[in-house]
Amino acid sequence: MSNTKSRSPVLSWIAFLATLAVVALCLRLSWWQLERAEEKRLWQASQEEKARQPAADLPALLADPAPLHRQAAVSGKLDNARNVLLDNRIRNGIAGYHLLTPLQTRDNQWVLINRGWLPRGARREQLPEIPAINGRITVAGTVYRPSRETFVLQNAPLPDNQWPLRVQKVDFDAIGEKLGVELAPFEIRVRPDLALGGHPPLPRPWQDIAPMGPDKHKAYALQWFALAMAALLIYVAAAVRNRRKTREEHS
Repeated sequence: MSNTKSRSPVLSWIAFLATLAVVALCLRLSWWQLERAEEKRLWQASQEEKARQPAADLPALLADPAPLHRQAAVSGKLDNARNVLLDNRIRNGIAGYHLLTPLQTRDNQWVLINRGWLPRGARREQLPEIPAINGRITVAGTVYRPSRETFVLQNAPLPDNQWPLRVQKVDFDAIGEKLGVELAPFEIRVRPDLALGGHPPLPRPWQDIAPMGPDKHKAYALQWFALAMAALLIYVAAAVRNRRKTREEHS
């Protein structure tokens, strides 16, 4: 009987500290989601401001210290002989590539144009047919720069004189070295409805990806706050019940 009584305060303190830890964690996660919501709100405002700006040509984009997601209108000729295939791009459960073609402007500036998605062949060594686009064209789209932290299984050096060049990630410096030119440090993702060179538009799956908005983060914040309150209420209810039980045992 004495051992049970001596353990009771210890268990009460353990339950109190465990509840405190759970409540603190849930409140911290709730606050973090609110911070993310504010970041997303500012990001969306920035994107809306960029969308209202007129489309910029390549010199203007290169002069912009933060051109990401800006509207672009770039004119030049595509280098049909030296395409780049970005591997492991999945669309609707089908493996394929993003097709990036170098474009040369009148000023001899170069940028990669992401024309869209191509399915992989029945065998890996079978590369897809790439429609050639001849003559001078104007590409309308948005500026995109992939993360430098893209995970790949093996960072193998790019092969020499092997076109189309199949890559696991877009390294603008390495690809520019293979092309023998200085590439812009970003790509232009073509507008979804834009047909190039009279060919039907390729699927452009990046247009279907909608980032999580601030309202979603606020909903998650509310859920974490509710979990914190639930943990606190469960502890209080258990403590009241235990105290009532103790009184009954001593009465």
